[in-house]
Amino acid sequence: MFEGGEMIFQDRTTDAYGHAKLGGISDLISASVKDLTPKFNDGRSINIINQKLGYMVRGGDPDAIDSIVPMAYGNLALDLILDRIHGRLVVLKNGRYDNMPIDVVTSSKKIVDVNKFYHTDRLRPKYESFEIKPLFIMTSD
Repeated sequence: MFEGGEMIFQDRTTDAYGHAKLGGISDLISASVKDLTPKFNDGRSINIINQKLGYMVRGGDPDAIDSIVPMAYGNLALDLILDRIHGRLVVLKNGRYDNMPIDVVTSSKKIVDVNKFYHTDRLRPKYESFEIKPLFIMTSD
């Protein structure tokens, strides 16, 4: 819930114990963040994408990374919020959790070398060898 606000419920359905199902806060947060973006972006609004992770995870059984990384990111982001630290982004840097100024991400255009990292005919990443490769595709070597 927002500070001083009410609990947010998914709809009027209840679980097996009769408890109302929480849900929908992400939609409200996305809208709120979008409303705030002009203040921090020279008056320009930034569109916000709100992805429901459950949908993405249903593509297969989650592994440790699928389970741990989102939880860690959420907790690290919450720590920044509670410490009133703004303008930072939670990241994996050199294989470790960290945070950095959001300007690092927004200050220049990032381009992924599609031919280097993907088999475009197969719509799959190239995976000849993962040895000494980063966990996530980087935009530079």
